[in-house]
Amino acid sequence: MTPRRGVALLGATGSIGETAQRVLRRHPDRFRAVALTANGNQAALAAAAAEWAPAMVGLVTPDGSALPASWRTGAAALLEAVRHPDVEIVLNAVVGAAGLEATLAALVAGKRVALANKESLVLGGVLVQRAARAGGGEVVPVDSEHSALLQCAAGRVGGDGEGLLPLRGVRRLILTASGGPFRTWGTERIRGAQLADALAHPTWQMGRKISVDSASLANKALEVIEAHVLFGVPYDRIEVVVHPQSIVHSMVEFDDGSVLAQLGVPSMELPVLYALSYPDRLEDSGVPIFDPVASSPLEFQPVRHDAFPTLGLGVAAGRRGGAAPAVFNAANEAAVSRFLAGSLEFRGIPGTIGAALDALADHPADDLPALLAADAAARTLVKEYR
Repeated sequence: MTPRRGVALLGATGSIGETAQRVLRRHPDRFRAVALTANGNQAALAAAAAEWAPAMVGLVTPDGSALPASWRTGAAALLEAVRHPDVEIVLNAVVGAAGLEATLAALVAGKRVALANKESLVLGGVLVQRAARAGGGEVVPVDSEHSALLQCAAGRVGGDGEGLLPLRGVRRLILTASGGPFRTWGTERIRGAQLADALAHPTWQMGRKISVDSASLANKALEVIEAHVLFGVPYDRIEVVVHPQSIVHSMVEFDDGSVLAQLGVPSMELPVLYALSYPDRLEDSGVPIFDPVASSPLEFQPVRHDAFPTLGLGVAAGRRGGAAPAVFNAANEAAVSRFLAGSLEFRGIPGTIGAALDALADHPADDLPALLAADAAARTLVKEYR
């Protein structure tokens, strides 16, 4: 009998965390929840803790209400969760740059990181690679696009190439983008978009921040950088194509010209399950059966870079390296926060990010404190930008 693997769910009450809980419920013979953390949703965390009876529970930002005496609080709770001796897999669904330190700690401790926190790789890709080598941990992506790339190329992972999961014999990676709510909008109309417009994603149900990132295509910029760090494929061989149906999640072109694609209904349950079970596949009934006829036709369109300049800013930051990806990520998070709060128009997001990159892209980036300093400087600049 296969022993159950202990799982830590960081961000257990968010969208990915709740998806992971549904997956765990269907596979109680394979996985058990050892540690649960949440940022601030105390009620949802308490309900999850009552269901799973984990060994460790952590709330990063308590609201002042009474907590069970055994609960941990503050950012240190994330580190305690990943270092728990019974945890073998850390599902990191923390939102934003706050997830990086937990990723590093898990890898140094030799754990598998099922990574839904793309900022870990964007902000600190080099540091993540060092931590994996130092501790023997591994990263398996949860993002649907990167899970699709791994599934297509799983037989070619390994070797001496760069990247956390270096690929052999691969010519090109093709990431798909739904195009978001503004796919059919003209450039001037996009510039005048309101918050409700940006949050109305046509195919995915997501949180407010990632919904805005999808509307601006900032999420695709982050995913291009993530693909480069994960798989070691050069930027000039990573492409983005618009695919409105969100059925083809990504494609891999091999050296002989063959192209493999991973298809499925838009659901995060499969990527979460695959990250937990990789390289195996578990029988599962959580995702609806794919109907190719009902899903047709499948369309592909080029990205309109003039309408979505944030994508180009992010890819250019990835190519530049150093602190530039960290600055892009932090500036985007801060700009989106201002947009959500009503103090920045949608049209102002790319200009604000560009100003931060112009000022801070050459900031030192030798270690975690330097990268966090670049992150903080970018947030301050965006907060004060007019």
